[in-house]
Amino acid sequence: MNTLTEVYDKCIELLKVKSLDDSWSTIEADLKALLNADGPNFAKAEVLEDLRSKLNKASKGKGVAATAVADEIINACKVGVNGFQDRAALLKAMKHFYLVKRKGNQSIWVVDSPKDYPKWTFDEFSGATKEALKTALQKEQEVFGAGHRKTMSDSLQLARKWSSDVQVKLAANDKKTLEKVKRWFHAGEAPKDELAATVAVLLEGFKKIHATCNTTTVIFSDRPHLRAGGEWDNVYASVNSNDVMPVIYIFQVFLTTGKRNCFGQVPKLWLCALTVVHELSHKLVKTEDIRYDDDGLKPGASFTSDQALKNADSWAYFAADVVGVLTKGTIQRVLQ
Repeated sequence: MNTLTEVYDKCIELLKVKSLDDSWSTIEADLKALLNADGPNFAKAEVLEDLRSKLNKASKGKGVAATAVADEIINACKVGVNGFQDRAALLKAMKHFYLVKRKGNQSIWVVDSPKDYPKWTFDEFSGATKEALKTALQKEQEVFGAGHRKTMSDSLQLARKWSSDVQVKLAANDKKTLEKVKRWFHAGEAPKDELAATVAVLLEGFKKIHATCNTTTVIFSDRPHLRAGGEWDNVYASVNSNDVMPVIYIFQVFLTTGKRNCFGQVPKLWLCALTVVHELSHKLVKTEDIRYDDDGLKPGASFTSDQALKNADSWAYFAADVVGVLTKGTIQRVLQ
């Protein structure tokens, strides 16, 4: 499996037919109601806590909690009946699925996989024996944790505000905003018609970014097979065109430090919001990673205006500049 959509759709498919132990009937029915085809139903989010509570209760008074939880999942998925690995993968995936914030009609979710899983649960458990499954089910330490899950939610809220403010500024077409458009997307003075065309592209793009930041469902997710491979160690986040739902995949440097914070002058939450704008510009405006901040984003002979307008980091830093969160030093260094 490559995307969360594949995992999500697999869970929906499994829940079409009742197959868990009878003691899990209520939770099984509620999980089915939770996983709508167009995204999770926040009105049914309580089932995730019910699931975790049932597993925690199963471990009380027993020796090793993780072992007891594994035994309960094994009992629930009916080991010995064909397909038990997939049923176990379903329950394990839901155990690490969280509704982090609900505001109005919007719900923000996080898929927080066990850090020891180098694959999605369905791939990790595929073909496993009962003994191997029991060992895998005891791996509990999540890759993000509660504090980082909140950071993701907060960064989306901030990105939503930024994109809204940028829309207002671009629509006003004031001199200060136009200077910032020229700073990030044009080399020297730009003809009025070219500048107006750039403003139009940016305005349309930030309308889309704001709409997605404000949509009813946004999911942040680990992407275990890419995280474990190592080649994504310097990547903040990614999106995938095959995900129908708004899904942003998060990697470790999003939450700590890394390439995009090489100047050490961007506060952590602002940096995360900047990354959300960057990734959503990929998904919604079809921007590319032509250059990053430490490559230098100043338009010129080697980095044309057309390239800047197609460059995700240029969009992200422009937004941060328009809302006034970048220091002069950061702007100078990024525009080297």
